[in-house]
Amino acid sequence: MKHLIVVRHGDYYENGLSDDGRKKIKCLAHKLRPYVSGESVVILTSPVGRAYESAGILCSFFGVSCEKYEILWSENSHPKDFAGTLELVRLNNKSDTLILVTHYEYVETFPQYFAMSELGISLSSYLIGKGEAWVIDCQQKVLTHIR
Repeated sequence: MKHLIVVRHGDYYENGLSDDGRKKIKCLAHKLRPYVSGESVVILTSPVGRAYESAGILCSFFGVSCEKYEILWSENSHPKDFAGTLELVRLNNKSDTLILVTHYEYVETFPQYFAMSELGISLSSYLIGKGEAWVIDCQQKVLTHIR
């Protein structure tokens, strides 16, 4: 795997994306193009509507389908499971680019967990907004914030 991309879903109402949320994810897709252009890409998503809809926009843009995983949803009733998510990433690391579409709890700290566990490095990060992403270059061992 060359890149692991962790995307925070777009802005939403209730359980679906707002117009602004859809626009942000479409814009994000264009900004992610350099990281997936000409490469195989796999998209995994939380089953929650706002994440699944965000993943659908990315899937349409990159011409792939996505798979839903409960483990990528974390809220009070669904605690985050970094070890399980890392195993999911390992099972899907045959692609050049793996995109996880998820929620704040994962976007906030999973990139650092992955970097330490898989790359043996510590990466600094900060909070990112809805419709933004972290790109981990697994070869260069660099974390990039895409807004």
